[in-house]
Amino acid sequence: MLPYHRNVDTASLQRFRSAYFDVVHELDTIRLRAWEHSRITLPQLRVLFQIRRTPGITVGRLSKLLGVTFSTTSGLVSKLSERGLVARSTVPGDRRQATLDLTEAGMAQAAAVSGDALAYLVAVGEALGDRLPGVVDSLEELARVARELREARG
Repeated sequence: MLPYHRNVDTASLQRFRSAYFDVVHELDTIRLRAWEHSRITLPQLRVLFQIRRTPGITVGRLSKLLGVTFSTTSGLVSKLSERGLVARSTVPGDRRQATLDLTEAGMAQAAAVSGDALAYLVAVGEALGDRLPGVVDSLEELARVARELREARG
């Protein structure tokens, strides 16, 4: 279990929550606009992006990374496969195990949704200038602590 410090003052925690939601809102606005035009549900989009990040992933591993049940993940993958966005391949020696990859159409769909958002992130990074390394260090620490706490919770 990770150490959990309860001695952080309430005002700092409120500022953290407020800043977090402000950042998510400001950075996700462009990506969400593109997503609305894609006709893909948010859970399906999460599946697409995770498969793009980890080609050849199994449904079991994908469900753990997404934090949803195996049956939910399997249903999402089936819908994306029916739309021609995800391809399943069986693992040699274990026909019950399938690996997942994006098709060309799946790669194009993921790129279309994330393209403008990535360009926007680059512009934000450039606008930060000399402050960028410090911001990146803080974001990496935030991601590390959040990941550790999530994994500790199971």
